Amino acid sequence: MDYFSADWHLNHANIIKYDGRPFKTVEQMNEVILHNVCSTLKRGDSLYFLGDFALARNMTQVESQMQILASTGAQLFFIKGNHDKKDTIKLYQKHGTYLGEQKKIAITDVTKPDGRQEIVLNHYRMDVWDKSHHGVWHLHGHSHHSLPERNNARCMDVGINGSWYNYNVLDYPTVGKHMATKNWQPIDHHGKNERNDR
Repeated sequence: MDYFSADWHLNHANIIKYDGRPFKTVEQMNEVILHNVCSTLKRGDSLYFLGDFALARNMTQVESQMQILASTGAQLFFIKGNHDKKDTIKLYQKHGTYLGEQKKIAITDVTKPDGRQEIVLNHYRMDVWDKSHHGVWHLHGHSHHSLPERNNARCMDVGINGSWYNYNVLDYPTVGKHMATKNWQPIDHHGKNERNDR
């Protein structure tokens, strides 16, 4: 199974207040998030993490948390977030595959005409992205669900504090159901002319 997430902000006490997270302490938040995620991920799964894993003041603690995540046996793929500095990126490279600031991936999906779904991953939400007018999705984090939902764009905030995520990772079928509710409409010249080059 393929999963997506972002913005865990482990060890970041103030994020509880900023996001209105339902935790009394940062220790409780760390424990719940890691427990939820590690109870979900299985060996052979893939997790695409779109930035801001943890507050990196104590890298020994962050590495221990990364090791807990890696112990699931899932394949880990990381996109750089705005809080991810050199030491965190080194941990991304050590425990998974670091994809840089942006990456387009393809997920196997037999319900699609060509058997796959392309997705552009970035920490930040974009207005347009590669082949957005040809059905490519865009997943992001960073905004902690503070931006208005774009019902006319195939994009989605996968930050872990989403109201229906229950502080866990988001699976591909759930993302697909959400994307199916979108009524895509072009906002620039792409898609307005049916003869657009593919």
